[in-house]
Amino acid sequence: MNLVLLRSTCDNARVCPNINITDRGTFVVQGPPAAKHSAAALTGLHPDLGDTVVEIPLSLVPELDVTAPRTGLRSTGSGTVLIQGVRVTDQEALTELNLPVHETAVEIPTALLHEVREAVSAG
Repeated sequence: MNLVLLRSTCDNARVCPNINITDRGTFVVQGPPAAKHSAAALTGLHPDLGDTVVEIPLSLVPELDVTAPRTGLRSTGSGTVLIQGVRVTDQEALTELNLPVHETAVEIPTALLHEVREAVSAG
């Protein structure tokens, strides 16, 4: 899987939450696992979207409307958003991401973050 970095929260893009587009027409979102959140915080996430949830700052997706409910995506109410997807296991992608030990990455359909998809298409 080939990745193109779209957005990051720091200067060294690969060691902090980020969003990438893939050559498969999906997004890969990197962030810390959301295991610290209660089951109630994860309510509304859907098993068909994958088994892993990452947490990213809302500043990474400033155009996101967190008031509109969306399966696979949930605002924490504290400046972050939980995103559900399939854990990335592709070795080529993992090598490029060079994930810090406290982060993981999930692959999601671009429709889940359609605001980002539209910004990419317009740019």
